[in-house]
Amino acid sequence: MIHIRSISFLVIVGLLLTACKGDKPQEESLDASQFKNQDNTVYARLPAEPDRLNLLISTNVYARAVNEQIFLYLLHFDPRTLELSPQLAKARPQVEPITEGPYQGGVAYTFEIHDEATWDNGQPITGKDFEFTLKALFNPKVNAANVRTYLDYIKDVEIDPENPRRFTVFTDKKYIIGETAVSNIPVLPEYAYDPNGLMKDIALTSLTDPAYVERINGQGPGLEQERKAIQDFADAFNSPRYSREKGFIVGSGPYEFEEWVTGQRIVLNRKKDWWGNQLADEYPLLQAYPDKLSFLIIPDQSAAVVALKDQQVDVSGQIDAKDFTDLRENELINRLYNLHTPSTMVFYFIGLNNKKPRLADKRVRRALAHLVDVPALIDGLFYGLAERTVGPFHPAKPYYHKGLKPIEFDPEKARSLLAEAGWEDTNGNGIVDKEINGVLTEMELEYKISASSKFANSQALLFQDDARKAGVKINIVPKEFTVMIDDAKKRDYELYSGAWAQDPTIDDPKQLWHSESDTPDGGNRVSFTNAEADRLIEEIRVTLDENKRNQLYKEFQELIYEEQPYIFLFAPLERIAISKRFQAEATVRRPGFLVNSFIRREAAPK
Repeated sequence: MIHIRSISFLVIVGLLLTACKGDKPQEESLDASQFKNQDNTVYARLPAEPDRLNLLISTNVYARAVNEQIFLYLLHFDPRTLELSPQLAKARPQVEPITEGPYQGGVAYTFEIHDEATWDNGQPITGKDFEFTLKALFNPKVNAANVRTYLDYIKDVEIDPENPRRFTVFTDKKYIIGETAVSNIPVLPEYAYDPNGLMKDIALTSLTDPAYVERINGQGPGLEQERKAIQDFADAFNSPRYSREKGFIVGSGPYEFEEWVTGQRIVLNRKKDWWGNQLADEYPLLQAYPDKLSFLIIPDQSAAVVALKDQQVDVSGQIDAKDFTDLRENELINRLYNLHTPSTMVFYFIGLNNKKPRLADKRVRRALAHLVDVPALIDGLFYGLAERTVGPFHPAKPYYHKGLKPIEFDPEKARSLLAEAGWEDTNGNGIVDKEINGVLTEMELEYKISASSKFANSQALLFQDDARKAGVKINIVPKEFTVMIDDAKKRDYELYSGAWAQDPTIDDPKQLWHSESDTPDGGNRVSFTNAEADRLIEEIRVTLDENKRNQLYKEFQELIYEEQPYIFLFAPLERIAISKRFQAEATVRRPGFLVNSFIRREAAPK
């Protein structure tokens, strides 16, 4: 047996060591009685409403901050080192190449779950629960296509007959993030999510077989009973019941779901006698100190600042850059909070719907990129708290293509490219136009943005003004964040303002860029389809040689740079305020803080 480290963290760890440069250090001693709240509850601001409390089918970064307090992974990223570390499993897996049999050329990963680990009903957590989780994930009717994209190489699970907590995951190919992907699957209890045993008699090997899935998805004869069981399970699993209702959201983590008041809060209570208490000293990712977690949904930036000043929240991230710079000079805030600016594995962009007639030509997409003054955005709207990016990977990644020249703000170049693509102002109204399918069509584009984001609104107004200089009319359409994301999933947009969050691991571009991911629950929301890109993605995924893989990454970035499916903006620094009533640290791991690790300072006796 050998252990394989599939991830290089050197650059990321270097980032971590410099991430909080200039932040105010936490004080050694403090009179905790000055704080309004004296309970052992962390009040954490969420900048938007989560979509659901079900990690397998959630696609919302804000939901993840809540979900990870309820559910556990086999391994997770240590917030300090960003190394994969044990959580539900005892250790990182034993890894062996498969040299014979049906999965020859693949890899076997063997895990063992903690002996102490139990579900809320007292049952032990076993490999059978992990196998069930994979069945749920690979059920073709479950809305988990974005997760399945990463795990299509998994074929089977074998549970040790002598020790049901020990199991082996078999894959049919080597994969650049194999250990990470297998380890980062939240384990669900079969008794809670499949009480009627609908998936019990359906083999995992069937669900991981594309031919079987094609038959299940088809309408031909045969498999009627299995087809019904698969559909019935998926209908229940996808339903709000298992995403929002108390008693139906069950995980192995330290907190249990208490309530969700839409638009206001999500509350979690710490479990009594949770099994992880016995192991927390040895396994830091099992630490959980607060008695209660109250996630307050505050989309509006101004309201978030008011909530900080009034001590309604103990921690808030994604503070508007201008507000954050003002908070740094605020005496009250500096007395009550520590302010942090860790790096984030996030990049901002403007998404372009590549299938819309006005945006189908890459010259038009490049022209629009020339109409965004990114340096001005960083300096004027983000107060320098960001780094410009020109591609689909974070600038901290070692394979980020530094040789690609940032696209300059140049309205004249934009107008020239539009003219090359046939867009000129033929009717003298100041907007370029072109005949499409016999209809004179003007270059008038809808730009959907989050209504609650100060940055998005300010950026959109600048973009609107600058685009006019090249004869492009931008109509700004503010939307609630969740509505905007739903529109993006349905491809019901022309332009939208967004951000992608990445994990501190090597990137698998398939979810965001492969043509197979251009589905409602897939990540390719700009509908970018390119055969050469697909080929490069497939090769990247199985190239274990780092130098060869990095060259493929560069070729992929060059192709994306040429096709311009997005307008890439920048990678921001996080802006976080954490109440001094807690001992707590900021981290590169999103959302930039871990509420379960907050330790309350005791109030001084009166």
